[in-house]
Amino acid sequence: MQQNDEYLESRVMTATPYQLHMLVVLGAIKFSKQAEAALEQNDRETAHFSLSHARDYVTELIGGLNEEKAPEMVNNLKQLFLFVFQKLVEADMEQDVQKVKDALKILDSHRETWDQLAEAQQQEQQASILPRPKMLSDLPSSQPLDDQPSQSWMA
Repeated sequence: MQQNDEYLESRVMTATPYQLHMLVVLGAIKFSKQAEAALEQNDRETAHFSLSHARDYVTELIGGLNEEKAPEMVNNLKQLFLFVFQKLVEADMEQDVQKVKDALKILDSHRETWDQLAEAQQQEQQASILPRPKMLSDLPSSQPLDDQPSQSWMA
């Protein structure tokens, strides 16, 4: 068990902001799915604890939003995560598996969107790493270029 804790701590400490966000989203999904299964089996105690953990992760998602960079988008995300949180609370109070499924739809959709954004960002970074094409002005010149093209290729 200690090895798992050390691995997780190492993973969190070395993660990029994208990876940290994704870890939290995946945690919310994991515990929501556990709650869904428990509610389907009428295991109220497991459902309650799983929903509590899922809400903790969603609370972390809300707290991790930075309103300074894109206030309108962040506000939309905050409203979305508050909706998910509300559904998880209602699922716990009403023992309603459909409320968990509603929350999971949003969390899964967010995970997919986040994956697409990460992929686009990775492609952009890879494109910036590739060498740019050589321009005529970048090539070493053994003689000055004339305005007139060389006729030596014609004979």
